[in-house]
Amino acid sequence: MKNAVILSLLLLITLLFTACMDDDSQAMNDEGSNQDNENPEKTEKTKTEIPETDNWKLSSKFDYTVEPKNSDQHTYKIVGKKDTFGFTGPFPIVSKQPKKYMWFYFGKEDVYDIPVELKAVKKGTDKIINLDSGTFFKSAAVSPDSVNMPSILRFPSAGVWKILVYINEKHVESIVVNVE
Repeated sequence: MKNAVILSLLLLITLLFTACMDDDSQAMNDEGSNQDNENPEKTEKTKTEIPETDNWKLSSKFDYTVEPKNSDQHTYKIVGKKDTFGFTGPFPIVSKQPKKYMWFYFGKEDVYDIPVELKAVKKGTDKIINLDSGTFFKSAAVSPDSVNMPSILRFPSAGVWKILVYINEKHVESIVVNVE
């Protein structure tokens, strides 16, 4: 009889412990502390807010001329802002086709060797996608006023897209482009 009571108590303690563990796991899921592997976009959206949700004006294009050492001058067509970030590459941008683009930083802050993330959101949606990531290396300076970083951009569909530039996980710029 004594063994039956002890066995019953152990079974009861095990059941209570298991029930408490399930409640803790559910609480973690409800708070968003646990990752949702079935829907990573949902997790990404909660971690990153969409900046400047009301500004969808296409970013301007401008010419940028560089004269690298030991080379002739070259002019790039840049999409972005003359005093911060912009990129050049094959235009027009075509959806579902990954292409190489070169990012330029024209600002005065030291951005060398700091993680850069490129994300994007399509107009009319709230789903943020990861485009690419990289780093501006000091040896990648193309002129005294700029440094560049290669990237591969692939947009999943046509439309107006806002590219979100993050440095060290902080949003620093938005560039709006049309994707065909």
